[in-house]
Amino acid sequence: MNTAYTVHPQFERSIETLRGAGVHVLYGEGGFVPNEPGQGDRSAYPWPAALKAVSDLL
Repeated sequence: MNTAYTVHPQFERSIETLRGAGVHVLYGEGGFVPNEPGQGDRSAYPWPAALKAVSDLL
């Protein structure tokens, strides 16, 4: 996912809906921050935050 998807008006509403339903969404500071289109860096994915979120649920 990149910033081209996040500019769609439904994107933020979807994030809010998921969080309101109790889904832990790793998006934003401290989680996943999207890049500009074509500028992705797979190694920059916040794996520590994702693994901690899973660990916290267990």
